[in-house]
Amino acid sequence: MGVKTLLTVDDIERMPDDDSVQIELDEGELIRMAPASLNHGGFEFEIARIIGNYVREHSLGWLFVGDTGFRLSDDTLRAPDIAFVRKERLAEIRGKGFAKGAPDLAVEIFSPSDSVAQLMRKVRQYLAAGCHTVWIVYPETRELQVIEASGKDRLLKESDTLDASGLLPGFSVRVADLLIEPGVE
Repeated sequence: MGVKTLLTVDDIERMPDDDSVQIELDEGELIRMAPASLNHGGFEFEIARIIGNYVREHSLGWLFVGDTGFRLSDDTLRAPDIAFVRKERLAEIRGKGFAKGAPDLAVEIFSPSDSVAQLMRKVRQYLAAGCHTVWIVYPETRELQVIEASGKDRLLKESDTLDASGLLPGFSVRVADLLIEPGVE
């Protein structure tokens, strides 16, 4: 039986930049991820556009997409599809290299290559590191799951309205408006 080599986030920060491969670090284990599909990228853009416009208009903080790394612990680095950090926490996470800590909101878009177990592992890691809320977008079923650090967990259908005013004061949007497929209007 071979010995598995575990890495730290510091090890990843010392690696040369390679934009051709997106990686995460899951409790020391290096995870390589394929590029996003057309639909995945389209959903990511549309959700980021809607949230980002609101965040900017109300000066609430900053939005990050796709390949921004968040150091959740010394051996766990995650890059949510979309991440929001409140304005008052920006200085806390800033530094050279990856963000220091979890975002306030992490959005993960479920892909056919994902497993529910893997996704729930990420959710637990985000919440354990101080994330306020995680949204999981399920494009195939047109649903959005909202999981909060408080333990509240709800599944919204596309006909429902997402009220995120606890994190983004005054923000609400129909789930259907977040789930616009590229090229389909």
